Amino acid sequence: MRSIVIVLAVVLCSTVLSYGQAADELVLSDFAASGKYLNDQISGDTTALGARNNPNRTYVLKRNGTYLVVNSIRNNAWTLSIKAEIGAGKKPVVFAFKNPGTGVYAAQQFDVRGNFWLKNVALVGWSTIPADISLMPARIIQVNGAGFDVQIDSCLFLGANGALIQVPSATHIVSVTNTLFAQWGNIFNSDIGNGRPLDFRNTSIDTVIIRNCTFSDGTDRIVRHHTSVGGLKLFVFDHNTIVNSLSTHGCLELGKVGVKVTITNNLFVDNFVLGHDSTDDVRLAEFGDANEKEPNGKNKMTMVSTVPDSAGQVVSTAYVVRNNYYAVTPAVQTWYNTKSSLGIGSLIPLTNYINKKLGVDSTAAFKKDTIAFTLSSRNLVPFATWYYDPAGANKKKVNTGFDASKDFQRSDWTYYTDTLNLKYPTTKAAYKGADGGQPAGSLMWWNLAVLSVGTSQGQNVPQGFSLNQNYPNPFNPSTVISYQLPSSNHVSLKVFNVIGKEVATLVNEVKEAGSYEATFDASKLSSGIYFYQLKSGQFSSVKKMMLIK
Repeated sequence: MRSIVIVLAVVLCSTVLSYGQAADELVLSDFAASGKYLNDQISGDTTALGARNNPNRTYVLKRNGTYLVVNSIRNNAWTLSIKAEIGAGKKPVVFAFKNPGTGVYAAQQFDVRGNFWLKNVALVGWSTIPADISLMPARIIQVNGAGFDVQIDSCLFLGANGALIQVPSATHIVSVTNTLFAQWGNIFNSDIGNGRPLDFRNTSIDTVIIRNCTFSDGTDRIVRHHTSVGGLKLFVFDHNTIVNSLSTHGCLELGKVGVKVTITNNLFVDNFVLGHDSTDDVRLAEFGDANEKEPNGKNKMTMVSTVPDSAGQVVSTAYVVRNNYYAVTPAVQTWYNTKSSLGIGSLIPLTNYINKKLGVDSTAAFKKDTIAFTLSSRNLVPFATWYYDPAGANKKKVNTGFDASKDFQRSDWTYYTDTLNLKYPTTKAAYKGADGGQPAGSLMWWNLAVLSVGTSQGQNVPQGFSLNQNYPNPFNPSTVISYQLPSSNHVSLKVFNVIGKEVATLVNEVKEAGSYEATFDASKLSSGIYFYQLKSGQFSSVKKMMLIK
């Protein structure tokens, strides 16, 4: 048996995409040292005939380096892989920069039309505060090609007037882990209904993983999938912290969904600052997907919403929603009290439909608590006050009378990496309220790793066997492998190195039909290519992954 596995691994090794190996890495000098824009360095890495010099290339950005982008970086059907160099120092930072020829910023830093991997890099939407704030680009990343993987780990995204990451094209996987999002939205050249960390427009995505991330300071939804024509087939939102969001049109607006929605172990603090207002027609216009109404006949405002199962849906969506906490700080509650006649402080986490799907589990889905962070950015009361002021926005999408004193805190990107501290008292119920007794919210503030919990879909049986690509990939030091079983059977999930030696057994037991996840911890292994193999009955599948330390 072992010899068969060795032969299989060696055969696969001959076709491996080895972009993470040292021989394939290219270290790029920052702007101060090279005088070259990052877009020119990457686009210029070609042969005389225009082909990529090395299709397996990984671009390495130097620690403490500053890189500038004046034209969108586009990868037409080739893999774009970027990471920070190993070692001490600050993350390399990539700024959108005013094009000296046109006098404007590019619409986005990255125009993604192939597989895209990004690790340990800061991406900032403008280079001069406040002089260039009115020129802030619409996006930092836009995915314009269909069928690709987008995997982002340990990064920082700051400043765009539209979306920090926008995915209007059908995509295989969008995985964002251990990443901080800040300052989404910009009233100086947009409106209060714009600005989102993750905008999926109306596309379909096979798998969305948002895990162990932080979202701080913004205008609109964390996730937008409004009036969608395709589904988010598998959606996971786990161990994230959200603070200081106006939530103009909601928080997690998921639109059409597919096999499973998992929303677990998250912490929402001053997440819905504009509140629940059944009289605000401007905001209510984009709460219609759930098809639920207030007593006055208008759309119902909730923090989380989906389109209910349609009559033609083959498999009813399974919902796993538990161990989420939300809080309103005293400053925001005091402001709510001034609007008590509108009832805006009565926040509603879930739609009636999702509560019904959860059944008795709905009581543990969202719990209200009082949370005070060690150090967060300033609250959004001045912003909300301006929105409601008849002499200000007057509950409309305008910028009348808006100025920097009403804006959210526009700190430099290093504030979020060096100063912001979203720990909270360990005496709070949320501190041990997540799965495995871990703290709710992003564990990056506690220097902890997310525990892996296997989950079955129960009655929602997958239609066939499948082994999914691990996420993140490349990874360091751990990654998650998910798989689906259509029937109860013995399952073996093992990891091998390039010479076919088994290095880990992740699963070796009988499992019921359902969808599962397993975590592979490679902290004691060296960088390189590994293979993981799933066996169950007559089914066998092998995939490759890359460990980069």
